[in-house]
Amino acid sequence: MDFTKRKIKVLILGLVIISSGTIGALLFIAVIQSASPTARYGSSMVYDPVLQKTILFGGGYEDTTGYEVFNDMWLFDPTSNLWTEINPTVKPSARSGHSMVYDSTNHKTILFGGWADNVGLISDTWIFDSQTNQWTEVFPVSNPSSRQSHSMYYDPDARRVILFGGHQGVGGHLDDMWEYNYSDNMWTELSSSNSPSGRYGSKMVYDPLNQRTILFGGRATSIMDDTWIYYYGNNTWTKLNPTSKPGTRYWHGMVYDSNNHKVIVFGGTYSGALGDTWIFDPSTNEWAEVLPSNHPSNRLFFTMVYDSNSHKAILFGGIRSPESSLGDTWAHSYGSNSWSIMKGDDL
Repeated sequence: MDFTKRKIKVLILGLVIISSGTIGALLFIAVIQSASPTARYGSSMVYDPVLQKTILFGGGYEDTTGYEVFNDMWLFDPTSNLWTEINPTVKPSARSGHSMVYDSTNHKTILFGGWADNVGLISDTWIFDSQTNQWTEVFPVSNPSSRQSHSMYYDPDARRVILFGGHQGVGGHLDDMWEYNYSDNMWTELSSSNSPSGRYGSKMVYDPLNQRTILFGGRATSIMDDTWIYYYGNNTWTKLNPTSKPGTRYWHGMVYDSNNHKVIVFGGTYSGALGDTWIFDPSTNEWAEVLPSNHPSNRLFFTMVYDSNSHKAILFGGIRSPESSLGDTWAHSYGSNSWSIMKGDDL
């Protein structure tokens, strides 16, 4: 496969070594410089407040020649605007469509599921410790079934990872909900009488001021534009009816801005890739579209997190069409209603 769009740069340096007044040798050193992760979709990121960096793992790439999945790992520091690849000795297999969350109680990153080449959908659980730079696979007694494009977030009040839905291939769109407790390595299924319908490609974020979860969108046999609220304390879902809302979509980005207490949604897909930005205000339960002068190109299946240190949402990659995987990095500032490109080309 010719993955030239992945933008790996090769720099050839010619060094002349002089010894005893004569040219001893001409040494050419090839240095491979990867200034950022290669173009991809279906990767996952978390913000680690201890490192004060964003952690990215995996994803897939596609062009007219074929596809590839990755298990590389990167750190992004928006202060220095620098991506750095890290290489743990053990790590999860290459995959896309997985989900990761940061457990702020135990200071660990939790990964579940996804799609792996030559395997298909998977249901493994991995823990990453950024202080030791080590991944550990854990083996709970029970766990959610194999899936991809599921929604997942961390509830710091309940001290649980919460997972909802996803796509399982045969049997389609899942509507089950699970909680994971790091302290006893247990996945436990939750049952609620009024939960959202089965779907994949939706997003959930945790609203700490109101101790609740916000879910938006997703896809099943149809594409959705519904907004739901979940309270872990009494295990109940409630559908909201805002006066305006983003259009139907899935594989969008959605983060909770903990400095301004707003939810930010960007992009996704309906009949094609989208490039609009919406803000949800948890104090009013209302959506409002904002119109920044500049924004990332229309895209879907990218990854997005909120960096509470820089007060910015960080977006990476995605796909515009089956022939156009993306490898650019953007930052969104709620205060100035602006998107700015940090790394790469938005091509």
